[in-house]
Amino acid sequence: MPAPREFAAIRKLLHNYMEGSYAADLSLLRSIFYPEASMSGFMGDQLEVGTTAPFYEELQANKSSKDSGEAYHAEIGYIHITGKAASASVIEDNLLGHNYVNHFHLLKIESDWKIINKTYVEM
Repeated sequence: MPAPREFAAIRKLLHNYMEGSYAADLSLLRSIFYPEASMSGFMGDQLEVGTTAPFYEELQANKSSKDSGEAYHAEIGYIHITGKAASASVIEDNLLGHNYVNHFHLLKIESDWKIINKTYVEM
């Protein structure tokens, strides 16, 4: 059974993801993603497969949800931990005008949890 501190560490990481996305804080986001993390999903019917770079570019190119006063809201859907691997989800409403369901795979590398994959669907 995973220790409560592991759930707390992943919850903190996911809250950092939500805050980083809301405020377009690329430094915060880069601190929680593994440098070679993959990111894939659907924007409407358009399949996107690749790295975190387009996500960072989109956040950087637009006024953040925080700065534009958007009614952004996000919640953790689930956290599941098995040893040094975990999966989790975050549901987002109104990130740059879009709603998403995000699924994450994480690994505990040395003493820190890092997102190694994000799979998303725009709703």
